[in-house]
Amino acid sequence: MEYRLLGSVRVRDAEGREIPLVRPKHRQVLVTLLVSANRAVPADHLLEHLWDGTAPRSARGNLKTYVSALRRLLSPEDPGAAPIETVGDGYRLVVRPGELDLLTFRDLVRQGRGMLKAGDVRQGEATLRRALLLWRDDPFQDVPLTLLLEEVAVGLREERLGVFEDWADARLDLGLHAEAIGPLRQCVRDHPLRERPWGQLMLALVRDGRRADALAAFRELRTRLVEELGVEPGQPLQRLHQRILADDPALLLDTAKAARDTTGEDPRTPPVARSSVPRQLPSDAPHFVGRDRELSRLETWLNPPDGSPPTPVVAICGPPGAGKSALALHAAHRAAARFPDGQVYVNLRGAMPGVRRLDTGELIGRLLRTFGTPGSEVPPDVDEAASALRTILRGRRVLLLLDDAASIAQVGPLLPMTSGSTVLLTSRENLAPAAPASHVDLGPMPRDEAVAMLVRRFRSGGVGFSPKAVERLADLCDGFPLALHVAGARLASRSGWSPDMLIERLEDESSRLDELRTGDVGVRSSIAVSYTALADSGQALDREAAQAFRLIGLLRVPDPSLEAVAALLDVPPRTAERVIERLFDARLVESPTPGRYTLHDLIRLYAQERGLDTEPPERREAALRRVLGFFLATAGAAVRAIDPHRLHAAVPEVPQTPKALPDRGTASRWLERERPNLLTIVGQAWDGDAATAHLAIALALNLQWHLAVQGYRHEMLWLGTRSLETARRLSDRESEAQALAMVAMAHHLLNHDEEELTCLHKLLDLCRELGDAHGELRALGNLASACLLLERPAEALRYAERQLVISRQVGSPVGERYALMMAGDAHLQLGSADKAVATLRQALRRAQEAGDAMHEGMTLRRLGEAYLTAGDAATARAHLRDSLARFDACAQGPQERSEALVALVRSSRMLGDLDEASRHVAEALRIARESGDRHDERRALRVQAEIDGRS
Repeated sequence: MEYRLLGSVRVRDAEGREIPLVRPKHRQVLVTLLVSANRAVPADHLLEHLWDGTAPRSARGNLKTYVSALRRLLSPEDPGAAPIETVGDGYRLVVRPGELDLLTFRDLVRQGRGMLKAGDVRQGEATLRRALLLWRDDPFQDVPLTLLLEEVAVGLREERLGVFEDWADARLDLGLHAEAIGPLRQCVRDHPLRERPWGQLMLALVRDGRRADALAAFRELRTRLVEELGVEPGQPLQRLHQRILADDPALLLDTAKAARDTTGEDPRTPPVARSSVPRQLPSDAPHFVGRDRELSRLETWLNPPDGSPPTPVVAICGPPGAGKSALALHAAHRAAARFPDGQVYVNLRGAMPGVRRLDTGELIGRLLRTFGTPGSEVPPDVDEAASALRTILRGRRVLLLLDDAASIAQVGPLLPMTSGSTVLLTSRENLAPAAPASHVDLGPMPRDEAVAMLVRRFRSGGVGFSPKAVERLADLCDGFPLALHVAGARLASRSGWSPDMLIERLEDESSRLDELRTGDVGVRSSIAVSYTALADSGQALDREAAQAFRLIGLLRVPDPSLEAVAALLDVPPRTAERVIERLFDARLVESPTPGRYTLHDLIRLYAQERGLDTEPPERREAALRRVLGFFLATAGAAVRAIDPHRLHAAVPEVPQTPKALPDRGTASRWLERERPNLLTIVGQAWDGDAATAHLAIALALNLQWHLAVQGYRHEMLWLGTRSLETARRLSDRESEAQALAMVAMAHHLLNHDEEELTCLHKLLDLCRELGDAHGELRALGNLASACLLLERPAEALRYAERQLVISRQVGSPVGERYALMMAGDAHLQLGSADKAVATLRQALRRAQEAGDAMHEGMTLRRLGEAYLTAGDAATARAHLRDSLARFDACAQGPQERSEALVALVRSSRMLGDLDEASRHVAEALRIARESGDRHDERRALRVQAEIDGRS
């Protein structure tokens, strides 16, 4: 687990997945337990923190509910194994080392202060810096603060400030006064009446040769103290002020000692003259926001806390607009003191439109001249020049920031650099081979960081905003720093605009890239550089990758698999993998898991533009049909592997080879994994030409049983309704009938009783008109089921008996079994328990002979209810338990399970086992409420009331 309190509250599981904490009370309870991690927190203490002494009567019960919910969130599979322990009337949250940022912060602070006390200033400063980097913002800033929680937050802010001041002292002792000025200025802005950081700032300014600024800082503080508090600065500051006025030389640092503390070496014996030390880094972003995780990793590589040499090669890779250069520059500034012999910046122009890339020879020549080699003495041979550069840099500690590399080949001769120096690379291309253990894959910013970036930009530009508008704008910008920057700049330069006005313009996908442009800076042009490099390349693989990019952009599938991409491109999977991996290397697609590919939203919009502009309509339609064919062939095989006994829609012949699904479990997992993709492509294909639309209908109809069993009722209704409309548009009467059946089943599962009956009567008429006996018997069975739910058993029995006749005429064993089940149910509602049992036993025998676990479970459940009616609770319970076992075996959906549990409640109550009855009713209610089935919920509530009344 990972818990983060030092900023907005974040919890991640062992796999790194974020656990959503939606309810404010859940966050308040979690924070209260975490600030006392590994210690028991009494219930009264928790109540005080949650309600400020005004707890309602239900508070203790509510607290138990909140803790129970947290346990389920932290350990969904086994809430009993969650790290929240019950201790007396309170709770303890068990946290292991490294899991909670607050404890890690305090541990690092303890170590760092110990090092400072022992005289190891360099290690102490580095350790305190690591501690401070854990802070992302004010503690638990997204949690509603009661008075007591506010006190805790204030204490933590004070704790952080004390550490910052100790760290600033260490920096001053190391001679890093210039680097300390910026952070100290920010500190005194945030805490204008706190004297210690003002004194540190004055000392840093004096040591940086800025005596006048130091005296001005004192005057500013004195004015504030006198005007706001009516007091003078304390004696330590006044003494420091007098020493500055007297130009006391003792204030200046022993630079030789400071250099030894910083680098571990004596600067009086340098390997090279210090007069030529380059300081070429461009200015750091003044309001850099976010990227905490990435910065922490970069800091570890560039400035190892244990004092070991920095990593020779560090790479930052990512798609266009991800903020690679800004992150590299920010990290370089933070680590600059570790490289006292120079920080060099070179823009390699790998992705600058219309500008020639810097070739390797030019790059090394520039670096040699930077370090004093006359131009006439730069070797013409690249390898010889690289060797000369290594000779010059041997023994130095230099940072080379090479920004925007086109490829590894462009910088290859420089790698690796000499010990003590680092090459920091950025590129859109995949540079992992150059830095296999020290590269950052940069993607869009997390939502909270994107929001923070916009908020800071809006505040500095005087733009008014609401939290909801900022969150929506961050989403529309896809979390890409470039897009966020452009959005902020557009609003800041248009005083008459509000965020809502820009949001309205960005909501239109067709013009979103047009809107995300200001001056010469735009998202479209940034992405275009990477695409054009492939499309205009002399390499066949690059051009194939460009076409694949266009076709994937036209495909509205969230994360196609390799097999789907192969179908799209009409090539074997191995060829498709080679092509799409080239796109991955160019960072135009991402691969979140092996064999899966996705495009970020803004990149997808650009790919779609290129596809519409470049690919002819017939080629686009053919590509869509190929993917549909693959999904249809595989889905058709999957639903039949899962349940061969159901009547599935026909699968038209397609040339695509289905994915191999060796067993029922694999088929079920494939359907569930691909469900979002299947729904999306069907939605895209309905509006295609007739051939494409027919395939879309066939795929939708084949998903019917999977969606029904898994409880996806609304998706099923949407698919069925659109399939029905499309079938009627195409005058396809057979598909119309099957779509009507799908819509009717969806209405049944959604408890839309009247709509279901209307659909079923239309279906029955249409099947009789078409002479479709199988469709007719299916409609009759569903009509019987609907009438039973409406407690119209005589009508249900007539439909069931007619279904039984037709099923035997056409030889449909599944129809015969279902008709017998419906007839047994009808007899039971009519008061004929004996007839019901006899009829249901026939159905059970046929289901067992066919090996149909679903129908076995459904019949056993009905037999259990029949025995209950007859007063035989023990036999009923045995049948009902068997029915649940069958449902488990076939992964049956919630409705049948809920009904079986309700009947089990009644049998357990009749047998006097109220504990078991209570467990079953709780489970039945949970299933009914999660599935939204009001019939099942009403049944469960009725039996719960019976239990409560008896107990």
